[in-house]
Amino acid sequence: MDGLQRYVLTLLAICLSVVALYFGKNLIILGIISGLLAFLLLPLARNVEKVGLPRWLGALTATLVMLITVIGVFFLLGWQLTRFGDDLPALEAAFAEKGKALQSYIEDMAHISQRDQLKWFNARVADLASSGGKMMMQLFSGTGAVLSSIVPIPILVFLLLLLKDKFRTFFKQLGATRDGLLLDIMLRVSQLSRKYIRGVLLVIVILGVLNSIGFLLLDLKFAILLGFAIGFLNVIPYVGVLIGSIIPIVIALVTKDSIMYAVGAAAVCLVTQFLENNFITPKIVGSSVSINPLASIGALLGFGMLWGVVGMVLAIPITGMLKIVCDSIPSLKPYGYILGEDIEFPEEQRIRVPFISPRKGKK
Repeated sequence: MDGLQRYVLTLLAICLSVVALYFGKNLIILGIISGLLAFLLLPLARNVEKVGLPRWLGALTATLVMLITVIGVFFLLGWQLTRFGDDLPALEAAFAEKGKALQSYIEDMAHISQRDQLKWFNARVADLASSGGKMMMQLFSGTGAVLSSIVPIPILVFLLLLLKDKFRTFFKQLGATRDGLLLDIMLRVSQLSRKYIRGVLLVIVILGVLNSIGFLLLDLKFAILLGFAIGFLNVIPYVGVLIGSIIPIVIALVTKDSIMYAVGAAAVCLVTQFLENNFITPKIVGSSVSINPLASIGALLGFGMLWGVVGMVLAIPITGMLKIVCDSIPSLKPYGYILGEDIEFPEEQRIRVPFISPRKGKK
C-alpha cells in the first residue's frame, strides 16, 4: 500500500509540475534566464565590489556589460542579415535556375515529366505542411512570448546581483536537507550554471570562427553569418547541429556552379563538429552537466513541446540542475542516477556536498 501511495503521489507531482511549467512558462522562463545570467555575471560584480565600490555599482556594471555585449551581437547580426536581404532576389533566381536544371536531369534519367515532378513536389509540401505545421507551431509558440517579454531581464539581473547576499541568507535560514544545507545545493547549482554558460558561449565563438574560416576559404557567400549561425544552433543538441549543417550546403548548391563546393561545405561542418565533440566541448565545458544521451533527448523533446525553441535551449542546464538536487537528497538519489552518466551506483556511499557547511566546526 505504501508503494502504491508513493507511486500515485509521484505521478501526481509530475503531472502538476508539467501543468505549472506549461501555463506559467512566460514567468518561469523569464526567471530562469535572469537567474542564469545573474550566475554568469556574479564574479564580475564581486570583483567590482572588491575594489571598494558600493554593491549597487558592481551590480550595475555587470548588467551594463551584459547589455553592451548583447546589443553588439545584435548589431553585427543585423548587419549580416541586411546584406543577406540585399542578395535575396539573386538567391531566389539562382534557386529557381538550379531547380529547373534538377528537373531536367530527373526527366532525362527517370523519364518523369517536369509537370509530374511539380505535382509530386506540391503534394509532398502539402503533406508536410499539414502534418508538421501543428508541431512547428507548438515548437515556436513559446518563443514569441519570451522575446516580447525580454525587456525585464536586465532589471531582474540587476536586482538579483544587488540582493545576492539577501538570497544567500534566505537559503541558509530556509532549512537543511538530510544530506546538507539547502544553501550548499544552491551554490552547486550556481557553479554549474556559470561553468556551463561560460563554456557554451566560448564554444559558440570558437565554432563560429572555425566555420567562418572554412567557408571563407571556399569563397561562400555570407560565410561569417553561416559560420556563427552554426555556432548558435549548436546550443540546441542534436537538432541544431543537423539544421546548421544543411544551411551552408544548400547555399553552396545554389550559389556555386560546381557540386564540389557543397561537398567542401559539408566537409567543413564535419571537421568542426568532430573537433567540437572530441576536443573543444570536453575541454571547455567538461563534465559540468553530466547527463546521459537518453535523458538529454527526453529533456530536449519535453521542454521543446512545453516552451518551444527557448525550452530546447534551456533543457540541458535545467536537467543538470535537477540532477544536482536529486544527487544531494538521498530519497531522490535514484532519479539523479538515471539522469547521469554514472556507470556504478554506490549504495553504501552518500553524495558529499563539496562546500563547507556552517554546521561544521561546532562542538
